[in-house]
Amino acid sequence: MRDFSAVSAPFASHCGMAALALLLMASHTMAQSAPLSAGMQHVALGSSFAAGPGIPQQAATCGRSDHNYPHLVAASLGLVLTDVSCSGATTGHILDTPQGEAPPQLSALQAETALVTLTIGGNDISYSSSTGRCAGAKAEDRCTDKLDRNAIAQAAGKLTQRLGEVIDAIHAKAPRAVIVMVPYPQVIPDSAQRCAALGLADADADYLATLGQQLEDAMVGAANAHGALVADVYVDSDGHGPCADEVNRWVNGAVPAGSGTSFHPTARGHEAMAAKVLQVLEQQ
Repeated sequence: MRDFSAVSAPFASHCGMAALALLLMASHTMAQSAPLSAGMQHVALGSSFAAGPGIPQQAATCGRSDHNYPHLVAASLGLVLTDVSCSGATTGHILDTPQGEAPPQLSALQAETALVTLTIGGNDISYSSSTGRCAGAKAEDRCTDKLDRNAIAQAAGKLTQRLGEVIDAIHAKAPRAVIVMVPYPQVIPDSAQRCAALGLADADADYLATLGQQLEDAMVGAANAHGALVADVYVDSDGHGPCADEVNRWVNGAVPAGSGTSFHPTARGHEAMAAKVLQVLEQQ
């Protein structure tokens, strides 16, 4: 059995002992039954929702935290992690386009890679940038009406295919790997769960919530069609959005409350994402 003491000490400092205990209890159980063994290779691909900007401790680049959900999964299972997730990444940055000085994320895969976790697609459809742009706008500003909705709609219409291409490319480079698609948590709650902390006018929130649902549908659809597992945090995150109390908040609103950045997962959100991945691996 893996010793979790090294993981739990820094984790508990900002996530809370109660939440930590629940996660590690589940992790011990899941690690025993998951079809992966200690020392195998885990590669994490994705955008900021995988990287964990604003979650301590931060790497020098990409807004990548050493307590993001890939790190928590790898620590729980005793895997050797290569985390190339990067804030701002698109499917192109995974497949064939360098991101700054970083090569395409697929270059991190090897034939012996055993687990690949993947959270990508939001930047393809300008999900985070649109949400950030409209934060704090007044209802009369009609912020989302000023977005290039046609371009966003076209990108959203192609996203399932694009994600399928990513999954196929992962299979080709790492044919033995279990691939787990980890959708984005629900950032914009339904109208009954909204509050001032969300920081969006109702009409803007409605449009962005629809965009978030399209992202979820594309990720789940591509995973199901191309042989990847789904750790569907989007479904589980209902009720854990920006208007939830601190203990239950998995995603920040316009103003970060504690860990994380605006409209991104908190430390507790990354705990929940990790726990969902572990649950799915146990059940496969």
